[in-house]
Amino acid sequence: MSTPPAPLRLSAGASTGSKITLSVLALPFTALPLFAILMVRDQHVSYPPDYSPFRIEYAVLLVFVLVATVFLGGLVAAFRFRATLAGSVLEVRRTFRTRQANLATARVRLGSTPEYAGSGEHRHQTGRNIPHLIAQDQGGPKVRLHLRAPNGYLPPHELIALADAVESGHRHGQEAEQASRTAEVLRRLGTDPVAGLL
Repeated sequence: MSTPPAPLRLSAGASTGSKITLSVLALPFTALPLFAILMVRDQHVSYPPDYSPFRIEYAVLLVFVLVATVFLGGLVAAFRFRATLAGSVLEVRRTFRTRQANLATARVRLGSTPEYAGSGEHRHQTGRNIPHLIAQDQGGPKVRLHLRAPNGYLPPHELIALADAVESGHRHGQEAEQASRTAEVLRRLGTDPVAGLL
């Protein structure tokens, strides 16, 4: 009996460098609130009976805690994300949930979202779209996989593996046509990303 091939780890999600950068940025914003909690109220100072804890120090502390929560949320999301293809089953793990879809039988299509650059007031659309694969088993949740990697699109062998998985099943009617178009674009992205753009 042959051993099934190991799941293919897809290159979607944050790169190792991005994870390291995010970890370094998150460190001071998580350490400072802990330090502030210990220092915000001096145990050696006698406070009046009507002392109210809602002072400016606590307001500043709250800001630090909120910022730390944002950084920790991004950090957890970056390290938790994982996308794998086991045979024809696509599994995408995010911060709080993991979803699966069998690409051989699921309804599949390609969509896109605008790409943005900059932050704050300088945030703007680049004019390019980020394509993503959407798959949904009958009665199941939608599974969405962005096809852009940190340095471009997913590697060609991963895109072709996704296309092979989509074409490995038998469909009928409109679903078959949609699956065929989806696999065709995935292959074009793997061989010629410019021609395969949505």
